[in-house]
Amino acid sequence: MEFNTGRSEQGLVISLDTGAATAAKPYAQRRRDRHGRGLRGPLIPATLPGYRTRSQAFDELVVESADRLRHLWPGTLDLVEYVVEEVPGELEALIAAGAQAPLGNFSRAEAAASGLVKAAEITIYRHPLEALCDTPGQLRELVHEVLIEQVAGLMDMDPDAVDPSFRRYRGH
Repeated sequence: MEFNTGRSEQGLVISLDTGAATAAKPYAQRRRDRHGRGLRGPLIPATLPGYRTRSQAFDELVVESADRLRHLWPGTLDLVEYVVEEVPGELEALIAAGAQAPLGNFSRAEAAASGLVKAAEITIYRHPLEALCDTPGQLRELVHEVLIEQVAGLMDMDPDAVDPSFRRYRGH
């Protein structure tokens, strides 16, 4: 729809043209080009740490730790799925009961009646882990330790047997 205005002998004339609708501009043409200086670029370059969100950085820590464990246990952990959640379910009930929020959880693989297999899953909770750490280095170590503990529970092993460097750098 377009509004057409014009002057005639009778004064100002405004008409509504319901002819063919105009097509919307593509995204690249809708972006701002102020004062002929080109389109706006990103505010933070991809090479700076502020480019990634905290959840993206946390996901990278989990992937890095999972890759290390897959390298230590080739074939054994290939079918394990790793999930990052913000907070554990029913967190309010845990806090009301005075229990500590879990840092991670695991579920074993299941075979369904139709023959489909549900893969084993390890869940890591981002906010409880971040609340316990002051520096990125501490967070990296804690994520790896929680992942080792969950893999050990999944495989019914001692955490020291899963990764020989378990808790070697924390001073416990």
